[in-house]
This record gives sequence, C-alpha cells and structure tokens, in this order.
Amino acid sequence: MTEGEILKVGAVITAAGMSSRMGEFKPMLSIGSISVAQRVIATLQQSGVSQIVVVTGYNAEVLERHLAKSGVIFLRNENYKDTEMFDSACIGLRYLRKKCSRILFTPVDIPLFRADTVEELLKRQSDVVYPIYDGLKGHPIQIGRAHV
Repeated sequence: MTEGEILKVGAVITAAGMSSRMGEFKPMLSIGSISVAQRVIATLQQSGVSQIVVVTGYNAEVLERHLAKSGVIFLRNENYKDTEMFDSACIGLRYLRKKCSRILFTPVDIPLFRADTVEELLKRQSDVVYPIYDGLKGHPIQIGRAHV
C-alpha cells in the first residue's frame, strides 16, 4: 500500500434494504431533481471523498443502473433478506479498510447532511466522529482505519 492510498477517505452507503416500512424503494425517491441515493453520493463527492461504495441488495440491478454514471463502486449483500444493515455495512467496510485511512458510513435513507458537515468531520482526527445536532447523534459517521 502506498502513502497516497493510506490517506484516502472512503465512504460506505448501505442501500440493501427492502424499504418495507416505507412502501417505496427509498434510494430512488426524489429530492428535487435527483434521487435520495444521488444526493448522498453528490454530497460525499463534493466533500472530496475519493472512494464511495454502495452496498446493494434488494432491487440491486435497478439501483446500480440508476447510479451507473456516478463513479461509485457497487458491492452486493446477496443475503439482504436475512441480514441487518450492520451486515451490509461490514461488506463495504471490509472492502475499504485497507484502501482508506478514514471511512464515512451512512445509510442511503439519510440524504440531508451537507458537504460542510462532512468537511468538518474530516478535520477531526479522532477514531470515531459523528455530527451532533440539537443533542442528537447523526450521520455520516467517520471511522478511523484502526477501528474498522
């Protein structure tokens, strides 16, 4: 691994769930002129995140086609029906852990964080960093390589 690789920041977006409580496929819901998934990816890219992994499962082909031109890496949780979000997160984290010094994690259905929030997280050198608003912890969560 080169020095440049160690300094990279990556992100894992979990999007494998069946959106059963929502009734509609959450990653493809619109926020203005783009989808929820596109919004999360665009915000991370705007913040300088170099490698973004989207972990798909339910409706994987549809979502991957929808995001094909976004420059992200797709990994699949083939067991999405029988696993939890944590399992999908682990798929992405395992992929990035030797490629990045810090990794951001967020579920796809939390699209309203801002680029400046990500940039503030990236300024912090702690092992685990998360934004707090009105006393509540939020996303994305930044995890240092040693803690992945």
